[in-house]
Amino acid sequence: MITISMLPVWLLDFGGALALIVLSGLCLHHALAMARADRESPLAIFLLWFCGALFALALSRSSGHILKHLLTFFGKKDLWLLLAPYSGSINSMAFIVIASVTLFFNRIETITERMVRDREKIEKNSQELFRLNKEIEAVIAERTRTGMALRIAHEVRNPATIIGGMVRRLLNSYPPEEEGRLKLIHILDQARKLENLVSKFESVRPEAKKIFAPLDLNPIVAEAVESLQKDARAKDITLVSELSQAPLFFHGNSSLIKIALAHLLRNAVNACSKKSRIRITTEMTPAGSQVRIADNGPGISPEMLEIIFDPYQHINRQSSGLGLPYVKQIINEHMGTVTITSELGKGTTILIVLPTHLGELTGVAGGTYSI
Repeated sequence: MITISMLPVWLLDFGGALALIVLSGLCLHHALAMARADRESPLAIFLLWFCGALFALALSRSSGHILKHLLTFFGKKDLWLLLAPYSGSINSMAFIVIASVTLFFNRIETITERMVRDREKIEKNSQELFRLNKEIEAVIAERTRTGMALRIAHEVRNPATIIGGMVRRLLNSYPPEEEGRLKLIHILDQARKLENLVSKFESVRPEAKKIFAPLDLNPIVAEAVESLQKDARAKDITLVSELSQAPLFFHGNSSLIKIALAHLLRNAVNACSKKSRIRITTEMTPAGSQVRIADNGPGISPEMLEIIFDPYQHINRQSSGLGLPYVKQIINEHMGTVTITSELGKGTTILIVLPTHLGELTGVAGGTYSI
């Protein structure tokens, strides 16, 4: 009978078990170093837990193999049969931990990626808000400056005109050789300077329109619709965009127009019920670039329509009517028009028209200025 020595097999098994313990220990050491370097890294935390469970499995399984061979070699095989279930249960627990850690951190990775995307979106929105705030501050500051200039001009114009008129009457009644005539002429010169100063104040033109630029209305409408798609889907409402194939140019501020459109769309979404439909169309008309927002929602009563743009009236179209005076103000800033027509039970239509060429704009206190 030919016998084969098991010594090489045992040595290989012993060496493999020891190598498994050493290698898994090194993996655990490196994972621990990564976790210490970046305690908030999901990848480092996952590797630490995974390598820890792997080291426990390697230690348990390798120790079991070594112990089995030693007991068999010393004739204690029965003792190994008694210890084998415990060793197997430890191995099974290590496998369960590895699988659980992997599945858990797979979900954590998905959540982390979503958080990163949301953070980038928040940063982008914050930058847009910061830019919009600066533009609004510029508009407000320019309006304040212009209003003060016109108020000062109004306060100075009346006394300057009265003084000038009275001095001219006195000059007409004074003989040319009178000594006081020179003094009156000097007073009249000063009155004329005041009148010229008033003219300079009145010629102050709002420069806030510098934040206005030639724009295409279609991309702005598309962005506003996209920003409301999530809310619409949550209520099972369909937003249908039918944008003009040709560019719809106008002169304005994209952020302000987008805010106005988003507010109107949000009103429509909040007012409509499930399975409703909101249609957004753009087209060029003789009056200018036009946006039409039509829904088949509950509609608005005639009484509400009369005061819907009144800032001193509380209008609540299902908690969504507030802010319409601000929308009208934005459209007025662009020398456009916004009208709302509605019928109870049939829906509401909002029509915005923005002129393509603003030309001469009506300024503060009835003045005009060009863009």
